[in-house]
Amino acid sequence: MRPFPRVTAIVFLLTAVPSLLQFACPSLLTGLRRDPALIADGQLWRLVTSSLVQDSGVPGTVSNLGFLLVLGWLAERAVGPGRWLLFFLSGVALGQVGGLLFDTVGAGSSIGLCGLVGGTAVAAWHGRDPLPAAIGAAYALAVAASAVDVLWSFVAAAVLAGLLISQRGRVPRWTYCLVALMVGIGLTAVADLHGTALLGGMAAGGLAYRSRMRASPQVRADAPDAI
Repeated sequence: MRPFPRVTAIVFLLTAVPSLLQFACPSLLTGLRRDPALIADGQLWRLVTSSLVQDSGVPGTVSNLGFLLVLGWLAERAVGPGRWLLFFLSGVALGQVGGLLFDTVGAGSSIGLCGLVGGTAVAAWHGRDPLPAAIGAAYALAVAASAVDVLWSFVAAAVLAGLLISQRGRVPRWTYCLVALMVGIGLTAVADLHGTALLGGMAAGGLAYRSRMRASPQVRADAPDAI
């Protein structure tokens, strides 16, 4: 029996509570969100708290919490709690760097999710379960479609996401890395912090699995992760 994904459950609760409370207390969002000017003025806690509330209204909150629960649950079972935290926190860190560089005021758990997307894409390439990577690719495509914000982009993202998920047993494993990389570079090019978050997750995945293969070159690619 696989262990309960406790890291996902903890992060979900830490995120869901303030994300839902903000609708009853709108000042919570403004008090916790990322604001580069205020961060430069010494309010460094916003680099952490801005990932615990959502700035995209009810639809974005439902989407982010839903993906955090589903993608997080599957990802933790595929890569283990240690790598889950590495991928998620790398996305948050690089996403916040992007937010400061691009002077983006806002909030949301989406940058942590983008870290998971990038990390699980690399994990799938190294033999882990492709389902988290496929769902992660769907999330990355949805973020890209939101950046373009025209009808055809959402239709194209939905069709491509459906194919990646339904055909995950036939799709080459490197495809998920290609999707994450292309979306990451594209979003970074248009000054969207989700791009740096995706690239941060991929870098963390590369580090995690490169280190693992270096330490244990005899371990088969399909062997379960120890952490």
